Amino acid sequence: MKLLSNSETLDKYLAGKRKQPTLRFSGRRARLAKRNPNTTGTDAHSGSESVPRSAPHSHLCNGQLVGFSVRQFGKSSAYTACFNSPDGRRLKRETHQTRLPAAIDAARAMIEEEYNPKPQAVAPEKATWDVAIDRLTKRLGTSGNRTTTMGYYLKCIRLVRGYSTGPDDITPSKAAAWRDEIMSKPGRRKKRPSAHYVAGIIKGASALWQKWLIDDLKLVTANPWEDVQPPKADKLPVKYATDEMIEQFYAWIAERFGDWPFPKLFLSTKAYTGCRLMDLCSLASPQLRDGRLVFPADLTKGRKERAVPLDDELFDALDGFKGPTWLWEGYIPGLKAALQEKGLPSHRTLDAFAPQRLYFWIESLFADYRKAFPDRTVLTTHMFRKRAFTLAWQKGVDARRASIAYGCNVDTLMRHYVSMDEQQVTDDVFELMTGKKKAKKKSEG
Repeated sequence: MKLLSNSETLDKYLAGKRKQPTLRFSGRRARLAKRNPNTTGTDAHSGSESVPRSAPHSHLCNGQLVGFSVRQFGKSSAYTACFNSPDGRRLKRETHQTRLPAAIDAARAMIEEEYNPKPQAVAPEKATWDVAIDRLTKRLGTSGNRTTTMGYYLKCIRLVRGYSTGPDDITPSKAAAWRDEIMSKPGRRKKRPSAHYVAGIIKGASALWQKWLIDDLKLVTANPWEDVQPPKADKLPVKYATDEMIEQFYAWIAERFGDWPFPKLFLSTKAYTGCRLMDLCSLASPQLRDGRLVFPADLTKGRKERAVPLDDELFDALDGFKGPTWLWEGYIPGLKAALQEKGLPSHRTLDAFAPQRLYFWIESLFADYRKAFPDRTVLTTHMFRKRAFTLAWQKGVDARRASIAYGCNVDTLMRHYVSMDEQQVTDDVFELMTGKKKAKKKSEG
């Protein structure tokens, strides 16, 4: 037997200490190790020194081995995952699992989420008003909206753009400040805007931001007009064109243009059909047929075709006036002749017909009338549409049927287009309910 020196005996002893035993598991730990091959620790030990002895489990994430433990604290039956964050902080996360295998899987998912954070959302670049207007114009041009809709939104932008560099620069505080300033600042006519006007602009701006700038174009992320309180306003009575007002207007037309029949024919058609001004200006000649005046779906605001039956006299008058292409294109030579007969210049009147030009001519005609008679009741083109609704109501036509015939929402019809004696309506309702007429008060004396 060979005797070893003291140094050889020490080296052999240390070599035996450095040798790591091979650990074998059976039962639940073996099944866990087989199910998670990247697991190390006591459930599948690989001998790596990167795993601390205090971590019974580990997870490989992005090439980095992360040790973790799953424990139950206190009286809670749910397991808590404990592991270190990428910057070395000790983290505890509730797994909300009461079974160990499910808790271990939940802990691995938490480690993946912690070591692979989601990229932060990049805020959209702040768009200037020029960019916003360009994007909005192009989008509305391809979305099927009417040109009047685009004009209304551009009007809203013109009113508010002076208070910011872009739509994203308007905050709820700035929006409320705009409301207060415009309510106290006289406009072009040296008058302050009405509460109804300002409320309409606030409503329109809110719709513009939410529907187009946020949801569709993705230019901004918040609607500053959403919570801006519009100014309170009294309910205005509905005013329509009465027989007396129309007779006065026709008399002024006769003084200005003589016996020219166009203005009376145009406005009679508007009052009869109850249509909007631009819809009537845009009618083509083929849309007068079979005793009807047909408003196509792409022309009306409600996107529905409306065929209005005409009486024989009105149909014959329109049929004799219509031009080769447009229903109203004959007004241009008639206007020139009327001006020349009155000795007025007509050389600036264009020969080409355009519905928009006719629209502005009619509006300017009513503006001249209001300027000539400032003391008379204001008369507008839209009051002829209200006349049609009011006459239908006075003749007992059901509001829902009238809304279909004239192309208008029934609530809008009753709120903005029908002029009614509310006291008489109240008396009629209670008479039907009680069967008794309201007693009239005896006059004193």
